[in-house]
Amino acid sequence: MLLLAGGVMSLVAAVPNPPANRLELSALPRASANDNRRPAGTLRDGKLDLKLEIVNAEWFPEAEGGPSLTMQAFAETGRAPEIPGPMIRVPEGTEIHVTLHNSLDSEVVVHGLHTRPATTDDVVRIPAGATREVTFQAGAPGTYFYWGTSAKKPLNFRVGKDSQLSGAIIVDPRNDPPHADRVFVVGVYSDDPDSAAGRVPHPREIAVFNGKSWPYTERFTYNEGDSVYWRVINASAAPHPLHLHGFYFNVDRSGSEAVDSVLATSAIRQANTRLTLSGGTLAIRFVPDRPGNWLFHCHLALHVDGTSTVKNIVHRRPFSEIESEHVGMNHGLHEMAGLIIGIHVLPHGAPRVASTKEAQRLRLLIQTKPNGYSHKPAIGFVLQQGAEPKRDSVMLPGTTLFLERGRPARITIVNRLSVPTAVHWHGLEIESYPDGVAGWSGMPGKILPAIQPADSFIAEYTPPRAGTFIYHSHMNELLQTNSGMYGAMIVTDSAHPFDPRIDKIILVGGGGPGNIETRSTGMVNGTTAPQFELEAGTTYRLHLIQIHPQALIMFRLGTDSTTARWTPVAKDGADLPPEQSTSRSAFVLMGAGENGEFLYTPERPGLQRLNIQTRLAGWQIPVLLFVRPSKKVVAN
Repeated sequence: MLLLAGGVMSLVAAVPNPPANRLELSALPRASANDNRRPAGTLRDGKLDLKLEIVNAEWFPEAEGGPSLTMQAFAETGRAPEIPGPMIRVPEGTEIHVTLHNSLDSEVVVHGLHTRPATTDDVVRIPAGATREVTFQAGAPGTYFYWGTSAKKPLNFRVGKDSQLSGAIIVDPRNDPPHADRVFVVGVYSDDPDSAAGRVPHPREIAVFNGKSWPYTERFTYNEGDSVYWRVINASAAPHPLHLHGFYFNVDRSGSEAVDSVLATSAIRQANTRLTLSGGTLAIRFVPDRPGNWLFHCHLALHVDGTSTVKNIVHRRPFSEIESEHVGMNHGLHEMAGLIIGIHVLPHGAPRVASTKEAQRLRLLIQTKPNGYSHKPAIGFVLQQGAEPKRDSVMLPGTTLFLERGRPARITIVNRLSVPTAVHWHGLEIESYPDGVAGWSGMPGKILPAIQPADSFIAEYTPPRAGTFIYHSHMNELLQTNSGMYGAMIVTDSAHPFDPRIDKIILVGGGGPGNIETRSTGMVNGTTAPQFELEAGTTYRLHLIQIHPQALIMFRLGTDSTTARWTPVAKDGADLPPEQSTSRSAFVLMGAGENGEFLYTPERPGLQRLNIQTRLAGWQIPVLLFVRPSKKVVAN
């Protein structure tokens, strides 16, 4: 049964604050974007002395000469305000002394200025116009942060004018040189006057890495084969499934504002998409081993959609007006915005030798069905098999594509929509050009174009790894992916066959068009009433795929009163090592773009449920698993 919750419009777990009180801009200091490369304060003889002020500032999350918002910000005394706030970076064992002056007209509560690990949330309360001091030991090495609020709300409710009151705290090991790393602080600001007036919420959000929204975020250039080490701090009120195009990354450490630690032996470390909840931190490393342009971004469509701009927040323009001007923009640079970082990888050494195997040729049609979702159009993929399909036929989800590891694929994509589109082969370690970000993927002189209406594009690549992957639209995902432009990809080899009898694909996707103010409902395998028939004693491989671009999804397998056990064997298409592939409770939380393979053996006949539901109020779809008695004959 599909359950809907009225009024749930955003993944931010809160009703946003009223719009920021915009002061006369000429009277405000200008906040600079903090790239977190300069440690703040004065470090001498094992002691850091730092003086901070809390001020109203003019914030430019896009171009430096573009529109601005009045935002509260931290400033190191004698320097301009910064968003995010000044970075505290010290060696283990350092004594940290911070003086805070509050120049606002309301009290500010500052969290995170304490020794790590922490078991309590020590706070510093600073009345309007007052100054407070705090001294603490740095504590254990790791990635942490401090944050403030003038609205006296917890972090996952802090979305208004105090939403950028955050700063990184990095504690380096005492005897080891600091990593050659980069630090990224995530911030999300939401403005919703409708909610403040008691009407149905219509939030619009600005999401930033280190104070900037794409395409104004910092770009990175690496050589092929470089080692990259990044720290990500989610100091925003929203969760973020972070996706790296083209490569896997390893999570070395994870934590929160209070604690950070190396992952346990059994924890899954390798991924190309990793969910980071509000207040979470990650330390990741990866090796970009193929040249070209790549992206690292949040996979929630709301946080990368090009309509989420300062202009659209300030002027509250009707969505129909925004959407009409949005179509036809350069996708890579203007049709996206928000939590995106661009990566350029320069070639180093000899190019890879192309496979000499005969290519597997597929023809994939993108079509629309006028009344696919309760009188709203469905958009989807249809794999041509024999005669050309009818123009109004749509598969929900798209046809599962079966490719072979090491064999070239040559996929002709035909666009029968009235708008441009592009297709991303999510998780595949392929060349940059066919990766699917129109206006960005590729190399200088050869940049991927959008697939125009009534036109086609041939995606050519060779899958280097067997596993479970996803293909989906990478253009206007709130509309296109939500409306059905997604499907599973299974890459096989001799060690990874696919047997429909035991391999079961469970694909969660959108259930109709959405936009920056409306969340799409959900579907599982194209329906709201999915079911499977299993046999007791048989081990099945469940391919759980989450590509709903506006949801976090909880999967729980069992009965009403008990939770079953399963064994994860792959994450995002990559096999797990034995120490991570261990039996555990059959529950997993996935963000958009994540997938996993799990071995499950039903022990006895009866009814089991794989319950699939949004993490917050929204919708729920139970997958019914009818377990019949075993047909195996026991020899006497």
